[in-house]
Amino acid sequence: MASGLNVVNDCKPYCAAGTFRSYPVNVRLERPEAWEKAPDQQRYGQLHLSFPGSRPEHLPPEVTYKLWD
Repeated sequence: MASGLNVVNDCKPYCAAGTFRSYPVNVRLERPEAWEKAPDQQRYGQLHLSFPGSRPEHLPPEVTYKLWD
């Protein structure tokens, strides 16, 4: 696990005029799998973020993103 900042545009009053805000996150890479272009190497299939404190209004406390199709 690692930690970092997730920088998100609040889109208020609209996205072009919004403010970018930073939120602390814990980061975990998940689902290692073989990489087709280099079978002897692996890549991760998911990125999992958890917000230990404040977070953007539209996001839950934990979010998982799929990295590959």
